[in-house]
Amino acid sequence: MSGESSVSEGGPNAALVVGVVFSAIVTLTVVAYSVTVSAVDLLAVDLLAYPVAGVAPFVVITGAILTIPIMIPTALISMKRLG
Repeated sequence: MSGESSVSEGGPNAALVVGVVFSAIVTLTVVAYSVTVSAVDLLAVDLLAYPVAGVAPFVVITGAILTIPIMIPTALISMKRLG
């Protein structure tokens, strides 16, 4: 019927597109988080001699902030690829 919308038969598989995009963005986020944790550990704990317990909240907050860019690009890129 002409009123129904569907993905064309020759189009990409939605699950595959979302999976690949999500995996790529998560991998980049893990790399960014690892670099951030290493830099904070090197600068704050090793160089400035802050206690680990004092620096830990900043590492947790960094991880929480880095979860935001996982979902937004996944949705945008997936919709662009599927559209």
